[in-house]
Amino acid sequence: MEQAVLDLGAERFGRGSYSLQLLGGFDQNVFEYVGEDGHRFVIKFLDASKYRKASIIRELTWMAYLTEQGLNLAESIRSAQDLLIEEVTHDSKQYYVIAFTKAPGSPLTDLAADFAMIKQWGRGMGRMHKLGKKDSNAASLVHRMAFPQWNDHVMFTDAFPEAAGEQVHTQWKQYLKELESLPQDQEGYGIVHNDLHHNNFHVHNGEIIFFDFGDISYHWFAYDIAIAIYHAIQTIPESGKAEFVARFFDSFLSGYLQENTLSEEWIQRIPLFIDFRHIYSFVYFTKFVNWDEMNKRTRNYLLGMKADIEAGKSVVTLSI
Repeated sequence: MEQAVLDLGAERFGRGSYSLQLLGGFDQNVFEYVGEDGHRFVIKFLDASKYRKASIIRELTWMAYLTEQGLNLAESIRSAQDLLIEEVTHDSKQYYVIAFTKAPGSPLTDLAADFAMIKQWGRGMGRMHKLGKKDSNAASLVHRMAFPQWNDHVMFTDAFPEAAGEQVHTQWKQYLKELESLPQDQEGYGIVHNDLHHNNFHVHNGEIIFFDFGDISYHWFAYDIAIAIYHAIQTIPESGKAEFVARFFDSFLSGYLQENTLSEEWIQRIPLFIDFRHIYSFVYFTKFVNWDEMNKRTRNYLLGMKADIEAGKSVVTLSI
């Protein structure tokens, strides 16, 4: 990202870009800065050619609603002009800039050592899903906002990436056909975080603080659960995955069901959604990352994913 863009965005939120430290993000667009009082903040630069302002408004509105309902989230902050969303332009290229307080604490790095926290993670997701149900009793204006449906993303509306291969494309279409046949009932489908893995919350003094709601959409609740399971599995050596996923699932679901109901029929579909997340992740990388720019380790990892997908191999065996 060009220095001039960082300068403009940082100035809007009262900081010089010299103090910005890159945190990451898929587009390397997320930075941290420290305020004069020592508090830490996160600032994001969103390319206006990829992001719509309306979607950012929905994200911030939903986060505010969840906070009002008692969930612990990173807080949006306003610019010097009292705006939640700033717009900056450089060389005819426009960016939206938003900022948050940085969640205190740290990520849950050793998932296999803290199943009590995994239960709390599940409980937090369950609470979100309960609040995300769009029913006749949802009087809040936030539920009337035009959140995207699960297949409105460019992953589904744009052409399939040729680099993924024809065999993966065939399986991709089979998954989409199966998902499109699923009911979108009130108990199983609603507004979800859509990326609530272990790197999108911090643990502080035994409490979880959630963040990064940029992918919110209508989706099946079972898929949101599957995302948490899928990415947690990636942190575990192959030899320990079977035991880990069984304990993770029991802990996560016990917390989840304290806040939201989910029928056995939907719970039984979680393995399907785990495997869908696997192929989704592979297709996402092949679509948005240039293979020629990948390092050898990443390329080999993706080739392994591709081989497993083409062989029809499930990510993990989950006894439900």
